[in-house]
Amino acid sequence: MVMLWTGLALLLAVPGRAAEQGQPQSVARRLLIADPGPLLAPATASVPATDAEVGPVLPPLPVQSQPLRPERPAAPSPRTLEEFSVRAIESHPQMRSARAAVEQARGQAVQARLYPNPVLAGSSPQMAGTDSQWNGFVSQEFITAGKLKLSQQAALRDVQRAEYELIRARFDVLTGVRMAFYDLLVSQRRLEIFKLLYDISNRSYEIGKQLAAAGEETRADTLFWSIERDRAEVRLINSTVNIETERRELAAAMGLPMADVGEIEGDLFQLLPNFDLKELQRAVIARNANPRAAEAGIARAQWTLERSVVEPIPNVTLMGGYQRQVGPPQDQGLVEVMLSVPLFDRNQGTIRSARAGIATARAELRTIEIELADQTAKAVNDYRQARRLAEWYQELILPKARETVRVTQLLYSQGELTFLRLLEAQRILTETELAYVDAQRARWNGAVEIADLLQLEEFPPTFDSPAATELEFLNERQGPLPGLIPEQMPPPAG
Repeated sequence: MVMLWTGLALLLAVPGRAAEQGQPQSVARRLLIADPGPLLAPATASVPATDAEVGPVLPPLPVQSQPLRPERPAAPSPRTLEEFSVRAIESHPQMRSARAAVEQARGQAVQARLYPNPVLAGSSPQMAGTDSQWNGFVSQEFITAGKLKLSQQAALRDVQRAEYELIRARFDVLTGVRMAFYDLLVSQRRLEIFKLLYDISNRSYEIGKQLAAAGEETRADTLFWSIERDRAEVRLINSTVNIETERRELAAAMGLPMADVGEIEGDLFQLLPNFDLKELQRAVIARNANPRAAEAGIARAQWTLERSVVEPIPNVTLMGGYQRQVGPPQDQGLVEVMLSVPLFDRNQGTIRSARAGIATARAELRTIEIELADQTAKAVNDYRQARRLAEWYQELILPKARETVRVTQLLYSQGELTFLRLLEAQRILTETELAYVDAQRARWNGAVEIADLLQLEEFPPTFDSPAATELEFLNERQGPLPGLIPEQMPPPAG
């Protein structure tokens, strides 16, 4: 029984002490020591690394001499979602391409209104002898029926469409950044929990070895905790690798794949509103840039039809000139008027095609509205389910798991439960915390999708966002319960 109380003291009061007594440090332990910056200060007690743990110091590799270059001061790594969003809008190639497309459309609109250039010409019907003649003339085509204005109006609708596509590209970039940001934020939280889980498993293994040596536990119990420690070590290593990968994904979402991304800051448990489905569908169709771009396509098709109708009206080409005859000297004036007669080609096929183009553009608008309504319904469904699951963990499951650990600690301190039951309760609480964090990931992914459909500049959504409604639970406005994990829980009273 003395060994049991000694083991309890080691477990609850002195983290990592047993691992220091002559036991080689594992890979996961080195990760805990070498990881820069405290992610979960109360959860781990770092131990100074010895030379045996770190390994022998290798001599530096030879470096080829290179001319010195002035180093640019490194820009501070962004940490908040707003900082990542600003950099993405400034540097992402998708934004540059969309801006260039707008400028290209504007140039085509300017070109559509330009008048044809005059034509200057000179000739000699007779170049030698006394009857030589020399002339020069200028001709100009006059555009009739307002064709240039109609052409420019059609081109201006292309400008509008390109501007709406620029807005669409902006929110595509912002959505990618927001998704990657909250995925990384969730992974940071999971790493904290995995570190704690490994620390608990490692200390449980060491204490189990001591109790087995004292005859209080069996060899099978020690092997069980060894397996638990190895499983926790693998999960910790994989979580560390996953964070590095998601940092690179966040940098790529900014359009700067080589940018440095460190630890980020954000509130994973921030309160988010609920949304009314029908009102949200109306708001999405009214605010989203895709229907507006389709409406610009309808307007362009209508202006194209107007332009096609006046195309048969002939343009007038006027030519005037002067001719000089050498001998006998004679001055002559030249005048010519030309126009085409719409006898056979009255642009019938183009007019018919333009009318069909209007019908196609209107059908495209309706299709986009239906697709947006369907996407909104699916996004709201996923968001509501994720919110409800997170609320279920917050309101019911986590409080029970935390209370179970408190009761188990109290009963164990009174000798009524075994050491195995206490550690099992702590492991269940840690796994419940992980499931709660996964529910938060799904909740934020749904919020990002809804913000993308609504094209919200400010994120996260607030209760003032379009179609936002009150929450179902009265105590939700108090905010989520703090994300306590076993090492942060107060000891049992008594």
